Amino acid sequence: MAAAGMREGGSNRGPEHRHLSAINSHKIVERHAVRVLLLDARGDVLLLHTRDLSDENFGSAWELPGGGVEDGESFFAAVSREIVEETGIDLDEACLSAPTWRRDVLYTYRGERRLQHESIAVAHIPDLAPAVSTNQRVAFESEDHFEYRWWTPQDIVDSCERFFPRSLPTVLFRMLQGEMIVEPLEVWPEI
Repeated sequence: MAAAGMREGGSNRGPEHRHLSAINSHKIVERHAVRVLLLDARGDVLLLHTRDLSDENFGSAWELPGGGVEDGESFFAAVSREIVEETGIDLDEACLSAPTWRRDVLYTYRGERRLQHESIAVAHIPDLAPAVSTNQRVAFESEDHFEYRWWTPQDIVDSCERFFPRSLPTVLFRMLQGEMIVEPLEVWPEI
């Protein structure tokens, strides 16, 4: 199966193809990941302000919480573990939708080039803007997630900030309406 944005056989003349060809000689770690559009009782969205301290050129971005899926882990188990690790919020499975946004992203994190296949779902929690706990963060998460904020959806759409996924402001309302979203390959740094 071809990667998102690529034709079968890899024949795509777009910028993503040129970029992938240019890095073909470098090792790329492929993995699956989950992310969550986490909504509080008011409908505000939790985003984590993140950076990669190993790469000062990355800068920072506001990202949806989530991360890699471990071997044998179900979608809900991965989401639940990642949300607890990154935020301290314990999700009830009934609060979580099936994933409605699928995307692939090519990026570098802590010196490792990754091709990540992401499944993104919506979760509604009954609390109003709960505080984020950092007590269960693992590895570099405490350094890399240095701030959090509950955003109104309109504030995200209107913002000039940088987001991960980059297209969050343009697909947010479509996702909230339950639309299935499948995106082409997103490449960091931008090409």
